Amino acid sequence: MKLKKNELKIIQLLLASPDYISTYDIATSTGIPRRLVRDEISNVRVILSSLNLNLLSKPSKGYFIEGKSSKDLSRLQNIINDNERDENNVFPTLPKDRRNYIAKRLIEEASYIKLETFANELLVSRPTVANDVLLLKKDIHKYGLTLIQKPNYGISIQGSEISKRKVLADWVFENLTQSDMFGDFLDAYFNSPDYQIIEIINQHQIIMSDISLIDFLICFSIAIARNTINHTIDSPIANFEQFKDRFEYATAKELGKYVQERFKIDFNEYEIQNITILLICKRSSRGLSASHDDNVITIANEILARIKAETLITFDTDKLFRILSLYIENTLIRQAYVEKIRTPVYENIQYEYPLPYHLASIASATIQQHSKIKLSRSELSAFTILFNNAINNQNKKKKKVLLINCMSGSMFTLHRYRIETELAAQLVITKYTQYYRINEEDLSNYDLIISSVPIRKQLSIPVINTSYMITNDDIIRIKSYLSYLFNDEDLVYYFHPYLYSSNVKVKSKKGVASTFYHLLTCLYPNLKDTFKYELNKQHRYTLNTFNNVIGLIKLNKPINANNNIVAITLNEPILFDQQQMQVIILFSCLDNNNIMYNTLFNTLKNVANNELDVKKLLSHLSYPEFLSVIKNNK
Repeated sequence: MKLKKNELKIIQLLLASPDYISTYDIATSTGIPRRLVRDEISNVRVILSSLNLNLLSKPSKGYFIEGKSSKDLSRLQNIINDNERDENNVFPTLPKDRRNYIAKRLIEEASYIKLETFANELLVSRPTVANDVLLLKKDIHKYGLTLIQKPNYGISIQGSEISKRKVLADWVFENLTQSDMFGDFLDAYFNSPDYQIIEIINQHQIIMSDISLIDFLICFSIAIARNTINHTIDSPIANFEQFKDRFEYATAKELGKYVQERFKIDFNEYEIQNITILLICKRSSRGLSASHDDNVITIANEILARIKAETLITFDTDKLFRILSLYIENTLIRQAYVEKIRTPVYENIQYEYPLPYHLASIASATIQQHSKIKLSRSELSAFTILFNNAINNQNKKKKKVLLINCMSGSMFTLHRYRIETELAAQLVITKYTQYYRINEEDLSNYDLIISSVPIRKQLSIPVINTSYMITNDDIIRIKSYLSYLFNDEDLVYYFHPYLYSSNVKVKSKKGVASTFYHLLTCLYPNLKDTFKYELNKQHRYTLNTFNNVIGLIKLNKPINANNNIVAITLNEPILFDQQQMQVIILFSCLDNNNIMYNTLFNTLKNVANNELDVKKLLSHLSYPEFLSVIKNNK
């Protein structure tokens, strides 16, 4: 009798289970999409019936093979063994997939397996399997597992139960496509008894992202499946006492009760402790109070100090410090228990957000100095997003407006509604008053005045005049004035340490282009080398020079969607398009309103007119020193 691959997996799992096993557990343990399990079960029932075995099914409990006599089981096992070697079964062919297969089989088998067995199963030679095993040793080392080879017996994976489960969880997760995650996995919980797991988590106000929840549910289902075949955690979680007062521990206990009632499995205390760690490591920082750990606070202060020293970027909000501390605390916990967060964005985030990624790298290096463990790419991505949001918040503080209206309260309401609807992201109307009462106001409480009264006298804050009844033209005028009056974007966000170089020894335009290309490939390794020829075509850029010292090159078509400004200082002046310069800045930004370009243009003009600062620039400054000169001339 020939079995299909999914039929084989399900029958093996049913044989190993001493009690009913749910569709959810079958799907999670085998990697078969849950919506397909029910179809496969129908086939399995027919197969078992032909062998005089009955597949029982009970709502909310699952499936169980009835009447498993030794004779029947022996026949079934022989069929399974034959099918495992059947050439019609599809087995992994790529080296990494073969290693995952071998690791999964060894963990599930919990005994020695010969290399010849794997060679037959995978339809490859024994030397190929031997080479896979050598690489597998390195793969599982990061989990704290060891691959043991015993003559005449084969190979076996040795290590803690928790570490073995991590391998299984990674294997399941990595084999889920995005469609599987949400369409087959998470959707299957809705209108299912197993949705109670999510309800328990929600009741304890533990917030998780969708991906983190899927990750936790995979780990949780593996814990159930492993307990079903008596592979339990048999030792306490290290340093767990510090977590017993956390509500994740109470949540884990309640989940344990659910497992007992649903699956008739008693999680021991160590299983409960492991679930607690999973909840802590997978959850969001939302809803958590600020960290009071002295080590965490020290690391947070060191990170911010290093960022300031290396980039001149400062963050002055308590909110950022609180969130940064929580990120650090959770990262240290994950490192201590070899847990992870998962994110699909880590491969591209450094190219999409190069400056925040650089700040995250500073954070990573600082944490590593304390923990002696390198941050994963997913952790690095989380810190990148944190710093990107912090930068955006720095640049987008709403302006406080005093609104002056010479007409009725109804007209004020009309003005306020129109302004706040159109400009909600840029300003907030703090107060409304009449012109004759303006002397009663402390104008230091506001950033600007918007007035339907034509104010002529000088005031300590800017005034934007509008019509008696606000119009579209007024809204456009306000937007324009805001861009002009409040260009708050700090110049430190314009530049990047990797896009700066001093004392560059080039003597020609071609050398400048090559230097720009070299610096840009530090951030964008896949940048085409045709970029080097862009500067040979004068219609591709605009050049401005300042006092024969500074050159500003604006590309008419930016290299990508990011704001990239490359700055170099040369060891001696050169002629570039017949114009002399020694400090050359390449501007490659979308900047549709020319706010960045105009700001930089005026800043460089100021620098060029300051003899002392010009001398500083030409003295081959470090990146922070260079930024300081630029920033002081804005």
